[in-house]
Amino acid sequence: MLYLLLALALVRGVMYATLVPPWQAPDEPAQFERAKAALDAEEWQATSVNGPAWYNDLIESLFIFSAWDFIDVERPTAPGGLLNQYIVPYNEAYQGQYSGRFPYMLIGWPLMVAADQPLLTQLYLLRLNTVLMNVGIIFFAYLITQTIFPGHPFLTWGVPLLILFNPQHTHLLATVNNGNLAELLATATLYFLVRGLRQGFSFLTVSVLGLLTILAMWTKATAYFLPFAIGSVGLVYGWRYRRHWFWLLPVGAITAAVVYFLAPARLRTLLAWSWERFNNAEFYLDPLVPADLFRSFWALPGWFVLVLHPFWYWLWGVVCIVALVGWVGLGLKHYRALCEGKYAGQARALLALLTAAVVAISVPLIYSTLFGDLTYRQGRSIYPVIVPIYLFILLGWTGLIPPRWRGEALVAITAGLFLFDALVLFHYIVPFFYSRL
Repeated sequence: MLYLLLALALVRGVMYATLVPPWQAPDEPAQFERAKAALDAEEWQATSVNGPAWYNDLIESLFIFSAWDFIDVERPTAPGGLLNQYIVPYNEAYQGQYSGRFPYMLIGWPLMVAADQPLLTQLYLLRLNTVLMNVGIIFFAYLITQTIFPGHPFLTWGVPLLILFNPQHTHLLATVNNGNLAELLATATLYFLVRGLRQGFSFLTVSVLGLLTILAMWTKATAYFLPFAIGSVGLVYGWRYRRHWFWLLPVGAITAAVVYFLAPARLRTLLAWSWERFNNAEFYLDPLVPADLFRSFWALPGWFVLVLHPFWYWLWGVVCIVALVGWVGLGLKHYRALCEGKYAGQARALLALLTAAVVAISVPLIYSTLFGDLTYRQGRSIYPVIVPIYLFILLGWTGLIPPRWRGEALVAITAGLFLFDALVLFHYIVPFFYSRL
């Protein structure tokens, strides 16, 4: 069953990668530039002024595939200019602080054997690489739910199926973006965190956990929530062993210092900017930010210009509200057992996942509130916590669905998700991108 699920994820990813035209995903041209440039030290430091020859090929490809026809921006007049006249190169915009070179090498490694191939072929090779990352995400989603709730097929299979048939997630994971790698690394980190909570933290588990956390944070800012999730676990264990505070405090301080030292420079910069804005006490959250964050989590394809009928967003809103109602029922039903410590292991794992989800969702909202910036209102910003989000939604639904009907409910949910995914792909995406043919 698991292998069938992973094979289906691969097939669907290839479909989306093939049907969505080149450069028709958020920042794909700039992301491709970084992934290709990462394979050469000199090109990695290049700018539009001293860029490699293939910059011209990239510009020409943007015009060949009419990239601006599907973006809500003014179309450039003709090729022949510098790269920064057509896209926003990350090395110039972020002054080298956007992401590390090594993560982009992990994204662009297929080009090591295809350096002489046409640029379009290289793009599709990188798209296939990110499709494989989606397969890995679904695999870790299964492991996380299986580790927390063994013998609970509604959750074990429900979470991977929700990810599998999320059209926006599949669409973005079939395009070039370092957020895809960050999501894979973050999901793997959450798995080893949950595994340690359920089976004990060995030296190997802690080492892998630390390595994945640092690598994910150096890949993209969407993984900056990970220290908070791990810190929540540290607080739980700190409270349990609080009698040994005389050595826990220095260990905690040293750990925090190491994390700060190893954290990306961009994170330290953002923290300093945020503190400065906080002191200025200028707060405003544009309602468009949470609205788009929610809509684009489910389906807002292309460069977030292809909006579905409002009915579908209201439907997913109802799904989430019903899940919250179900959580009330679960709390009332299992309150005594929780107080008695019957579900202590599962509760600790869920606390870590809840912390991860709350922090990850709060980050773009807080950033927009402090800086008045609408840039990070995209659902892909919270995809690194897609597993916790879906797990909590399905847990809420278990509070409403009787155990004897959960098998049938899982089949019905899968069928509904499949139809929704097919609707988005063939009723919205394909007609939108191929309407000018």
